[in-house]
Amino acid sequence: MFLDLQRKIYLKIAKKEKFIRFLSNLVYLAIVGFWPVAYLSTVGILPGSSYLYSLGVKFGQGAITLLGIVVIPGILGRFGIEIPITRTITLFRRRLGILVFLLGLTHYLLVRLLSIILGYIKFQIFPPLFELLGMSTLSLLFLLFLTSNNKSVRSLGKWWKRLHRLIYLVLWLLVFHTGLQRISKWTLFIGLFALLEIISFIYLKMKTRDSLAGGALPTQSTDNKK
Repeated sequence: MFLDLQRKIYLKIAKKEKFIRFLSNLVYLAIVGFWPVAYLSTVGILPGSSYLYSLGVKFGQGAITLLGIVVIPGILGRFGIEIPITRTITLFRRRLGILVFLLGLTHYLLVRLLSIILGYIKFQIFPPLFELLGMSTLSLLFLLFLTSNNKSVRSLGKWWKRLHRLIYLVLWLLVFHTGLQRISKWTLFIGLFALLEIISFIYLKMKTRDSLAGGALPTQSTDNKK
C-alpha cells in the first residue's frame, strides 16, 4: 500500500518535470542574484554584513544536506533496496547537483571570499587546512557543475560517469573540512553518507563475487560428470 502511494507520488512529480525544471532555474537565478546584494551589504551600503556570515554558514549546511540527499539513490541501489519515492531524486539528480554547487559557492562567498576581495581579510597563499579542503571541494563540484547537462553526457560518454564519481571524494573532503574546524552534527551527517558509500560498494562487490561463484558451481559439477 505504502509502496503504491510512493509510486503514485513519483508519477505525479514526473509529469510535472518541465515545471519543476523551470522552478529550479528560478532558484538558481535567485541565488546568483543574491550575490550583488551580499556584496553591497559587505561594503556597508546596506546593513547586515555581520548577519551575512551566519547566513553563509547556513548556505554551507544546506549544501551538505542536499548532497546527502543526492547520494541516497546510489547507496540504496547498491544495497538492493527499492524505495520508489527516491526515484524522484534520481530524476532531478543533476539539477540538485547544480544547486549543491551554487549553495557551496555562496557559502564560500559569504564567509570568506567577499572579505578577501574587499581587503577585510588578508589573502593567504597557504590558508588553514580546513579552508584548503573546502576550496578543493568547490573546485571538484565546479567540474561536476560544468558537465551536468545532456551535451556533456553525450560528448564524454563513459568518461562522464567516471568524472562524476568524484562525488565520493567530495564527501570525504567535506568530512575533513567540517571536522577540522570542530566535530559537529554536520561532520557526523556527511560522514555517515561517506561511510555508507564505501560499505555499499563493498557489499555490492561481495554480492557480485558470490553470484559468480554460485554460478560457477553447476559448470564445475557438469565437467566432473563428463
